[in-house]
Amino acid sequence: MPGQLTNWRYQIERLERRWRIVAYDMRGYGESDKPERVTFEDYLLDLGEVMGRLGIGPEDAVLVGHSFGGMVAQAFARGRDLKGLILVGSAVRHSGGAVEWIVRRLPAILWQPLLFRPNRFTIGFYRRLFFSPKSPPKAFEEFMEDNADYISGLPAHVHRYSEMLRGYNAEPWLGEVKCPTLVVVARDDRVTPVDQSRRIAELIPNSELVVVDGAGHLILYEKPDLLNSLIENFVGALR
Repeated sequence: MPGQLTNWRYQIERLERRWRIVAYDMRGYGESDKPERVTFEDYLLDLGEVMGRLGIGPEDAVLVGHSFGGMVAQAFARGRDLKGLILVGSAVRHSGGAVEWIVRRLPAILWQPLLFRPNRFTIGFYRRLFFSPKSPPKAFEEFMEDNADYISGLPAHVHRYSEMLRGYNAEPWLGEVKCPTLVVVARDDRVTPVDQSRRIAELIPNSELVVVDGAGHLILYEKPDLLNSLIENFVGALR
């Protein structure tokens, strides 16, 4: 949010050597259509449709979601007999923030050039918000190279999709997620802090929490080899 499937390139390259990997751009993001309005339920229906079209039964699927994708994955896993679930920097609730308030209330001409196009402010802001101070500069440079043009080209209404998450609270139903679950969060994650993932792990009965040092919210770029190993070990141990 507003990620795209190419953010998973380091995971796809390695994991597809062992398993069938399916990655897709959720509606509104990447190369998918960008409707004016979306609901959270749309994303659950889309995921079910993708799996159905590809002949993937829940019992054969390990869902892996990062951030907003993790919120979708954990909601989809509720009451379903999945083989496994991996949540990376997910959230138990959504509280919004200053950027979301600005995007929701002010005309796009005021915030889009400042917040979502490459400039001195966004470079510093993205670096502090999404990455650990300990992350190598190369990781941030790769993220910007992969995503700067994409993010700056998104229609303004896509940046307002987070409106659908107002009031999101998974605490009442996370206990209904029964499949084996790996919860991964970076120590320096400012977007979905450690306490969110710790609470998720407390609420999901069959879960394991791993806190990764030296990374922030975009652990996919910051610690790809470590994240890949965590995923491989978890999936490899499933029966």
